[in-house]
Amino acid sequence: MIIFATGISGSRRLDYLKGVERLSENMVVKDIGTLMFEKSKQLGINIPEGKILDLDPFALNYLRAAIFEELLKERNIYTGDNLDLTLSTHTCFRWKKHLIPGFNFYYLNELNPDLYVTIIDNVHKVKGRLEQVQHWKGRLSIKDILIWRDEEIFVTEMLAQYQNKPYYIIARDEGPELLYNLIYRVEKRKMRNEKPALKVYLSYPITHVQEEFLKEKDEIKQRLKKAGIIVFDPISIKEVELLGFAEEAKMEGKETIIVTVDDFEFEISVKELEEAREDIVNQVVARDYKLIEQSDAIVVYYPVTTLSPGVLSEINYGFTHNKDVYTIFPHESISPFFQYYTTDIFKDVDQLIEYLVAQDYGV
Repeated sequence: MIIFATGISGSRRLDYLKGVERLSENMVVKDIGTLMFEKSKQLGINIPEGKILDLDPFALNYLRAAIFEELLKERNIYTGDNLDLTLSTHTCFRWKKHLIPGFNFYYLNELNPDLYVTIIDNVHKVKGRLEQVQHWKGRLSIKDILIWRDEEIFVTEMLAQYQNKPYYIIARDEGPELLYNLIYRVEKRKMRNEKPALKVYLSYPITHVQEEFLKEKDEIKQRLKKAGIIVFDPISIKEVELLGFAEEAKMEGKETIIVTVDDFEFEISVKELEEAREDIVNQVVARDYKLIEQSDAIVVYYPVTTLSPGVLSEINYGFTHNKDVYTIFPHESISPFFQYYTTDIFKDVDQLIEYLVAQDYGV
């Protein structure tokens, strides 16, 4: 099996994929960027760090082609059920305020990957990491990074659709177990005509809920995973809280907020976050809908009696997009509209898991 894994600079895509490699006895991870630098040295071409994207496009394409020619020679090694290859790469680079392609259609068609994924991370974490790299320092604003990440997702998904292959967005905070399970308990099972593990999107109120409810959500998430069910959790990307921090700082007369990423402390201007407000808010909705699309069902945890527009929108979206909607609803009074858009309602997670196991899900 060949996996084409993309992600923008600063997302620590390769570290995540190496984590998947450690979980598997059959996985080989190769980073296209690293291979290109190694190949240039073999050819006697010294490319200083941070200058590869300044190369003439013809030279850059030639260097990339040399790498993919070598990969094609060994492609047959990864077509059986023994070894799996994950290619870590980009589909595009946002460099000097314009896009540079990170792949070649000819070689991608020849390679014909079996699975496409994009590894994403919180925008402030990406920003913090890029600010520590000399050739990226000061180049990209929060808004630039959000746009680039969205472009990387869009192009990768279009490639997957063009080749009629499965595609997933993976939040790296979920841990490498998520991608491992998607590869070995979903997609490889499908290739062997076996029943895949169930994938669910976990929906729950986030705004104005008590901390204890979020702890209960985490317990439900762990119970589902222990039962063998793969869970996509929308809170694995926490960017809206940046806007709250910016508002607090502005009220206190501050022009920046301080964030810590990988033990590195840096400042983000309030103005920069305000300029990215619309991007952050809109991408939350669009991304959550995509997570629903890549799931088999929605599991809703609704511990409160107050209205949650986000949860209700997710229920409606999932139900009208041919997803089963299973709700954990511990209250007695149930709205007929709530019932209409749900497949089944359970009093607690025990009842839900018992039902799912009986359907032979998550084995």
